[in-house]
Amino acid sequence: MKAKLKIALLCVAGLLTGLAHAQDVEQIARAKPVTLGGALSVGSQFYDVSGIMPRSASPMWGVSGNASLNFYGVLDVPVSFTVGRQGSNASYPNFQQFGLSPRYRWLTVRGGWRAMHFSNYTLSGHSFLGGGVEMTPGKFRFAAMTGRLRKARDYNSETDLQNFPAVFRRTGYAVKIGLGTERTFFDVIYFRAKDDPNSIAALTPDSTTTPGENMVFGFNSRLALTKRISFFGEGAASVFTRNLNSLPPSDSIQEAHPEVFSIFKPLASTRANYAAKAGLELAFQKFQMRVGYERIMPQFETMGTYFFANDLENWTLSPTLTLAGGRWRVFGMAGLQRNNLLDNRSETTKRFIGNGGISYFSGKAFGFDVNYMNMNIDQQNLRFTDSIRVALVTTNYGLTPRWTWSDTARVRSLVASVNYQKLNDKNPFTREFSNMDTWFATASYSHSFVASGWGVSGGLNFNRILLALLTTNRYGFTLGATNSKPDGKWQLGWSGAFNLSDVDGKPDGSVISTSANVAYSPARRHQFSLFVNVLRNNSRQFDDYTELMGGASYRVSLR
Repeated sequence: MKAKLKIALLCVAGLLTGLAHAQDVEQIARAKPVTLGGALSVGSQFYDVSGIMPRSASPMWGVSGNASLNFYGVLDVPVSFTVGRQGSNASYPNFQQFGLSPRYRWLTVRGGWRAMHFSNYTLSGHSFLGGGVEMTPGKFRFAAMTGRLRKARDYNSETDLQNFPAVFRRTGYAVKIGLGTERTFFDVIYFRAKDDPNSIAALTPDSTTTPGENMVFGFNSRLALTKRISFFGEGAASVFTRNLNSLPPSDSIQEAHPEVFSIFKPLASTRANYAAKAGLELAFQKFQMRVGYERIMPQFETMGTYFFANDLENWTLSPTLTLAGGRWRVFGMAGLQRNNLLDNRSETTKRFIGNGGISYFSGKAFGFDVNYMNMNIDQQNLRFTDSIRVALVTTNYGLTPRWTWSDTARVRSLVASVNYQKLNDKNPFTREFSNMDTWFATASYSHSFVASGWGVSGGLNFNRILLALLTTNRYGFTLGATNSKPDGKWQLGWSGAFNLSDVDGKPDGSVISTSANVAYSPARRHQFSLFVNVLRNNSRQFDDYTELMGGASYRVSLR
């Protein structure tokens, strides 16, 4: 019976793919019928505060899990889900997400709550509730998705309007077709999404939310010119309608461009924009460099991402040099950015960002990092008074020496860090109040005992902020202890910090914080854990407050 069942399952696997080779059949016959991996987590936490307004919801709970079913070593079925709630009343959201992505050789099917990446300018990491597919048979590349990008939420006068405004239901789909491999490929992408104007009953009285529609044509490419040199390029054209209730164009315009109105109906609020970037990558044994250019036009948007910065032009250069068998590493980055690409703003803001550093490791115990960063922001062609002009130069210097000693009985490390940052305001009207110097210094030591699993740590910290009319200092120490044996059932941890502050040499208060956590594993795949955090802030300038947060969780591994 078992032999017949195994043969039947092998036949089903063959029918699903239609592409099994003889060596694949032999591998399937030797593999286990079903293997399961993944983990399941259940947790809850509470929050309480006195002296200030709450900064977190309470209580919160969640259940999440991921699993991977493998059939005969060739068919993977990953599954994930999340269910939870924040707060105990209707103004806080509850969430439920479930998704799976079966995978067989070059075919991946996605269902439920998933996220896919087609390109940076089309669909990039936006979660959706629906289905998708990815196929890479040989050099052919194909991917598609369809589903709900955003759930409708109605206006309710009894809920917290500031945190959860009303939104329309949004659905979309995307298709990607291409040829190539990971090193050399060219993909063509089409993405379209639309809000449902009838998906909500009412908006807030003063709401500016409107239903929109978006259509994006894009491409993504990479070309390996040689073994060490590669070209990359990406671009997209987006047609975005902000308000589906806005007026349509005149009949004469529609008659003059019937080909446009056959695929998309432009309205008075419709705008078309583009975004593109390109560059070269050099990857030699001791020297690497990346050169790139990016241009994103004003009002370029895509509903396939959560956030998009536009009206900018970027030039970037990032070289890296490795010497002495990897002991020395010299790196840098320079970038030049500007906005106002259409020259229709009241100002043009230019930014120059440059950073570089040296990293050294002796190969034994000692190493250090040196870092330098410079950011220059300058507004030009300002059509208003110079008193509101932004002209800032921020310079940062950092030095981090470190030592590590280890043997079969213990591991010790000592790390120190000094950082100096200077903000120089070039505007003579505002520099008196905005110039600022900042010093940060820390030193920490840790000592771990291999046999017992115990580890202790301690550190000192100091920072100073110098303004034109004010100087503040904060200084203190941290302590910690942990116990975690590789084969032990218990894991313990505790840490605490104490900091004092002063303003112009006068005491201003203190901050005391402590946290503890305990984890217990009754069996190899099971773990229970508890944690608690306490923060006490005493200040002569602001309100005193105490925050308490704690929680418990259980995790089981499926393999």
